[in-house]
Amino acid sequence: MNIRIIIIFLVAVVTGAGLYKQFLVKPNTEKTVGIFSSKAPGIKDDIRFIKRSLKLYDINSNQIVDESNPNSENSEIKIFLDQVKYDSYLKKDDKSIKLAVRLTANDEEENLKSTGIFEEDKTEELLELIETTIKQPLNCLLLYDQNAPQSEQVATRYEEIAKIKRINLSLCALDRNQNISSILKEKTKNINVVIMIPGKIIFNDAELILEHFKVHKIPVFANNIGLIRCGALGGYDYDTQEISHSIAEFASEFLKDPKNIKSDIFDELHSQLHLNMDAISRLAIQLDPDLIDEAITVGGADL
Repeated sequence: MNIRIIIIFLVAVVTGAGLYKQFLVKPNTEKTVGIFSSKAPGIKDDIRFIKRSLKLYDINSNQIVDESNPNSENSEIKIFLDQVKYDSYLKKDDKSIKLAVRLTANDEEENLKSTGIFEEDKTEELLELIETTIKQPLNCLLLYDQNAPQSEQVATRYEEIAKIKRINLSLCALDRNQNISSILKEKTKNINVVIMIPGKIIFNDAELILEHFKVHKIPVFANNIGLIRCGALGGYDYDTQEISHSIAEFASEFLKDPKNIKSDIFDELHSQLHLNMDAISRLAIQLDPDLIDEAITVGGADL
């Protein structure tokens, strides 16, 4: 009799626990911030900055998920650090708010659920930076992804401005089926500066490319903070920490009141000069102190 009572009691406890879990304890899938990243150089730093800023705004770690977490699909705020993943979400009819970071603006495309950072054309500014830095006749090699239409358009833009400035500029389109090492060895002759246009192939082989030109003591420039962190000398990009702060502010406002958020919170963000002080020191390049003062620096004293 006592055994039967004990069994009934245990069944009741297990059943009750199951019902409690099913109806009262719900997984934390609501009001979360999902981060969808890429494999671009420096992306881990971007994610670290974003998560740190979110926590400063009292957005707890259990509200922050990444794409490996199943709850990321249900997150009300989605932060995209990858254009392809953002594009795939635009095709979905979901109710989530999307926060897109570093996307290329498209005048024909409007999405009221989306806001974010849009790339600025800093082609001319980068060429001016190169002229200021190298201070000798330029023989420039420009590397870009052959299969990326956007990269090709940017390369054409560089070519047009280089002609106006009378800069010797040769274009090199990289393909995934090429032997990158052989291409770099062939193209290194008679050049004294390199420009890398961000793209999938460039990102995948960034370490190889940057190390090659490091060995040959040829400065590399890129309008991408990730490539600059990895060894490029300098270029223009958004301040990741400033972006992270704006993201956290946006997320915080939304979580407090989804009907009243600051949709213009990113409008005042602009690309800024970034310099890699280690690359500058290694190449023994003398820069105007005023130029360094206005730049966001990585390496050197920042280590």
